[in-house]
Amino acid sequence: MKRKSVFWILFAIVALTVIMFVGSNPNSALVPYYGKWSGGFNVEAFRLGQGSQKLRDRASLRGYLMLYATGKKFKLHLEGEQEIIDLDGTWTVEKGRVMLRTKATKIDDMGGEEARDPNKFFVTGEAIRDAYARPIPLKLSKDKQKLTGLRITIGQYEGTHEFTRG
Repeated sequence: MKRKSVFWILFAIVALTVIMFVGSNPNSALVPYYGKWSGGFNVEAFRLGQGSQKLRDRASLRGYLMLYATGKKFKLHLEGEQEIIDLDGTWTVEKGRVMLRTKATKIDDMGGEEARDPNKFFVTGEAIRDAYARPIPLKLSKDKQKLTGLRITIGQYEGTHEFTRG
């Protein structure tokens, strides 16, 4: 009988400790945002016109977004037909949206202008730096499985960032 009493007392102490920690943790509201998100920048139109769906898909940038709890840092990795983009920075939650603020931009243009294939899509480094110089807002879906951004322009492309958990 005494063993059962001791067990339930210890169980109650552990349960209360967990409840107090989760309830008092100021970062508990940020938990749905942490982790890896797959997706990228979906091109919806070109500055000169709509273009076919096939061309918009080819111009889109695919990759992932990592939102870290430590220091509230992020890493955004995107790949196009002739470029690889890595962005590092910090993130916050403001008015229900994740705000990405870029601190460092790395661009691999796969050999430079001489090696560029004119038949493939390409975004200039200047256009990338201009687009990510401003904060990027992403809204979390109600089911907490999708992050969707506002429509922005990267060079000649207009579109939105979209990521799904995992």
